[in-house]
Amino acid sequence: MRPVAAPLRITHQTAILDYLLERKVASRADLAKATGMSKPTAGKIIDDLMHAGVVEEFQIMNGGRLSVGRPGKQVRLATGRSRFVAIELGVEFTRMGALPPALPEQERWDVEFKTPDGDEAWQKQLAQHALQLEVKRPWAVLVSTPGVVDERAGRVLLSPNLHWSERVDLPRLLRQVWSAPVALVQEVRALALGEWGTRPGDGDFMLVDIADGVGGALMLGGRLYQGALPMSGEIGHTPVPGNSRACGCGGRGCLETLASERGLVQSFAESRGRGDSFAAVVASAEREPPAWMRATLDALAMSIAGGLNAYGVRRVVLVGRVTELPAPATDYLVGAIQRAAMWSRFDAVAVTLAPRRRVRGLLVAGIHRFVMPTDWSART
Repeated sequence: MRPVAAPLRITHQTAILDYLLERKVASRADLAKATGMSKPTAGKIIDDLMHAGVVEEFQIMNGGRLSVGRPGKQVRLATGRSRFVAIELGVEFTRMGALPPALPEQERWDVEFKTPDGDEAWQKQLAQHALQLEVKRPWAVLVSTPGVVDERAGRVLLSPNLHWSERVDLPRLLRQVWSAPVALVQEVRALALGEWGTRPGDGDFMLVDIADGVGGALMLGGRLYQGALPMSGEIGHTPVPGNSRACGCGGRGCLETLASERGLVQSFAESRGRGDSFAAVVASAEREPPAWMRATLDALAMSIAGGLNAYGVRRVVLVGRVTELPAPATDYLVGAIQRAAMWSRFDAVAVTLAPRRRVRGLLVAGIHRFVMPTDWSART
């Protein structure tokens, strides 16, 4: 077999990894057929990826038990040695984990600590806890971070709930802890990648996360939508008529001042003259959502439907605190989205509630950015 030129080799490796991300497992013959390669070429590419620790072979034994090693009949992303450091920079907590290339079935973090109010204290905590992670030389450090994030430049432009992250060079700070490439992934985009990694064949969708803020991300054609500006998905900063609440972004009347966890709690307290917990918000809607909540859910639904109408998408995935509301409230929101989405006049608009899959999304981002563009044959 003639040697495969480096650019073509990278193309072949990308095709195999894309297929494994979507199908999870496949035989060598299936990978060759699906990617249009000859069996010898596919075999050489798989051997390179195995030697580099990107994929592994395993054999299905009687009774469904798995036995790693050759001769193997199936190929999958490697499940053994940790290759990536994943970090969730959250408003309340920071979580860290060391992970192999294989996408996990469940969220898994090795370390959790309260997010400090400054970069120096945060870096110090990272350095202390890094010793607990089972990875010495990661392929990359993958960071989920809130706010307006320029992923290409590795900068947080605006973070209304975590302002200190705007003033520091996060990749540089992280490289002082781990000598490895760093990727910032806007947190809602990471969640969208995680949802795609769970059901990659379900088509285009819009994911909306309701938590400290309200954000959205679009998956179109199996890829995250990214415009020329790093502003996609900032639906939480859409002004709502009649709303005068100050927002952390510097504006007033933003949707997230109503629909975020804090906004919902504030509205509940104003309606009752008491109460300061999300549990009280949940209890208030057990039978039916009160008038103030319906108004908020209507505003949220109109913002979501605007995205569906603009991009021609018929599926919405809701994650975050909204999934903890009782059925009368979530049913109301689902109905409001479907009524406002124009496609409902012609066919069904699907709205589903799902758990957050942040770790899975960060790994998908890591594989796309740091594994697929690499000629692993030159590194083995």
